[in-house]
Amino acid sequence: MQFATFLGLFTNLKENQVDLEKAHALLSPPYRITQFDQMHIEKIHPQNAAVLVLCYPDTNAEMNLVLIRRNQYKGTHSGQISFPGGKPEIQDNDLWATALRETSEELGIFSNQVSAIRPLSRVYVPPSNFLISPFVAYAENSCMFVPDPKEVDKIIEVPLKNLIATEPSMTKQSNSSFELIDIPAYIFGQNEVWGATAMILSEFKMLLIASLFK
Repeated sequence: MQFATFLGLFTNLKENQVDLEKAHALLSPPYRITQFDQMHIEKIHPQNAAVLVLCYPDTNAEMNLVLIRRNQYKGTHSGQISFPGGKPEIQDNDLWATALRETSEELGIFSNQVSAIRPLSRVYVPPSNFLISPFVAYAENSCMFVPDPKEVDKIIEVPLKNLIATEPSMTKQSNSSFELIDIPAYIFGQNEVWGATAMILSEFKMLLIASLFK
């Protein structure tokens, strides 16, 4: 998808609504829907987090989005692929500010390079008790990423045309009990994207397609 085409979708991207349950169910682990039917998130007191779905043109004006592979550490999401983002800090006015600040810290881009488009639906992550607020944004120019070596192991750039063309595949992943289970994922080259990140991608993909063909 060329940058000019993406710009032409702005109104549709901001206003369109998609079938959220369908979008998330496509990339949810098999047990998740049953688990959520029995769960009241407001009673769990989850921690807030925010991530950025950052779209930007490459040097050929082809639109991409950026994912990161997190470094190995002693934590639930060690080594996983995710969007840039994290927990709020005291200086953040809201979760959009959190997503911007975390992306700037992790990828070395300036916040004034990034413009908001819209929020997506929040996603709850049971293993870490995070409630993630995703925000779709864009940069008008190619991004020269400078990853923070303490947090980012790898930068993964995904052309939007590849996201649109990619269907979910079943993969083997470890759950919280370290058992291998079948989980749907998007596979981009050697990179398997699953869990909350894949669910957010599924909603964004559905929104892109709806905006293109409205």
